[in-house]
Amino acid sequence: MKHLKALRNGVVGAAAVALLAAGTTTAQADPGNPTVGYGYPNYARQVACVQFFVNWYTGMRIAVDGKFGPQTGAGVKRLQEISNRTWATQELDVDGVFGPRTGQVVLTHAKNDRGMDQIRAASCSHAVPSYSVVY
Repeated sequence: MKHLKALRNGVVGAAAVALLAAGTTTAQADPGNPTVGYGYPNYARQVACVQFFVNWYTGMRIAVDGKFGPQTGAGVKRLQEISNRTWATQELDVDGVFGPRTGQVVLTHAKNDRGMDQIRAASCSHAVPSYSVVY
């Protein structure tokens, strides 16, 4: 009986460790998030986060509705232009596409922006495309 109890506790413990180990990988930002723009999947959460960054850095007031349309596309272009003129760590293509390169530049800048809503930015860092985990 003692052997069965020890075996059962060992199996349950091993299963718990395996579940915890599997769960820790999902808590990190995903550098493989899809690009946002015309011709891409444009998942609502990703688009809403792009809209948040566009509004913050451009002063535009586009609806944060999770839908990629002409205003969001124009806002991304404006964000890329502003970034290139003022704070980009690398030159961005002004194409209206929020891909990993734009995401990396925006997230890196946002992390150091003292006026930024850091809670929202950190949450969005898990949704927008980038090359590496910034937050």
